[in-house]
Amino acid sequence: MRTQDRIQGADPEGCVVDNSLLAQIEAAVGRGKVVVSADDDAVVALVQETVKSGRTASFYLSREQARTLRDLHWTPELVKSSRLEPVSAEEKARIESELGIADIGAFRFGRFACKQGHEFGAFDFLQHGIRAHGRDAVKAIFEMKNVAFLRVNPYFAVNCATCDQPMEGGITYEGDTYAGCSYPDPPVCR
Repeated sequence: MRTQDRIQGADPEGCVVDNSLLAQIEAAVGRGKVVVSADDDAVVALVQETVKSGRTASFYLSREQARTLRDLHWTPELVKSSRLEPVSAEEKARIESELGIADIGAFRFGRFACKQGHEFGAFDFLQHGIRAHGRDAVKAIFEMKNVAFLRVNPYFAVNCATCDQPMEGGITYEGDTYAGCSYPDPPVCR
């Protein structure tokens, strides 16, 4: 590879980089976002530190990075305390028929209730996501082939679908492409 090629279209190790990718990175950074390239261990450590810090961030991870974090994060004790359970076949059918999301894969959700006792489950969560971001955005997350989306320490303001009262508590979920929602309390990273 010529020196000029390395300077104009390559990363520091000399591997050729697609200029359209560089343009996308520049555009994202120009909008105030950050793009990080690091080995898997560094990415996993960064996500763990973000969870512990209580700061909010979104990560687009490789499937392998997401699996590593899932193994570290979702201890049997945390799964139990979060009430994290696979979405039932009945709820999946409702999500497909009413929301138009055909395949949510191995998605798990921690159901919770409002003060009146009305339950908030995966259907309600995805319906809220569609209202906030649009059906295409929610579907796109579940259709990703190589990426898992992880939201760390988010703030969700949702109202009960039945009585319209504000609901309290963290929303907890986890899946193949929707890698989850992680909170620092209780401490979760080993």
